[in-house]
Amino acid sequence: MSQDIIKAVTDYPIAEYRCGVRAGHRVRLRMDIHVEDHTGRPTGAIHHAGEIWTVLHGAAEEPIVVWLRQPDGHTHTWSDDEDFLQNFEILPPHDP
Repeated sequence: MSQDIIKAVTDYPIAEYRCGVRAGHRVRLRMDIHVEDHTGRPTGAIHHAGEIWTVLHGAAEEPIVVWLRQPDGHTHTWSDDEDFLQNFEILPPHDP
């Protein structure tokens, strides 16, 4: 049985990710995400295609992942690879 290790992260220096997004980018979800709990069971929550999420500065701790703010204000991470742009579309900057 493996033990989980919890490490407090307080530094978020990553502004540009390998997948091509940068902190501050707005990205649109391309398809619905059916949320699952830690055992893989559906929770009933769904993030719908078209939701706009914001890319945040990321932690330099392994594994390097894209940090995002969901529309409801909660944070979420996503793999920093080609999978990201298959699931999210980078939006053009918006005018104030």
